[in-house]
Amino acid sequence: MYTNYREKDFFWGALVGGTVATLTALLFTTKKGKQIQDRIVDAYDEVKGSVKDTLSESKQKIEEGVDQATKKTSSKKDQDSHADSKS
Repeated sequence: MYTNYREKDFFWGALVGGTVATLTALLFTTKKGKQIQDRIVDAYDEVKGSVKDTLSESKQKIEEGVDQATKKTSSKKDQDSHADSKS
């Protein structure tokens, strides 16, 4: 069975890259401590929202796949029982 790892790899790369970029920007900033803390909180909230969105989309895709598989299985069973009744 073929599994598509590209989406997962992209997600983790974007997450790590975004974190590194955020930390780098914060380290080289000239702002005061409270402002840096606020920026960290904002960045955390943004990443948290992004992760929630990604998980929600993944859940939806999985549910759609399960629904399609269930419909195909149900359809196949109906065809098999219909063919058996004709015999």
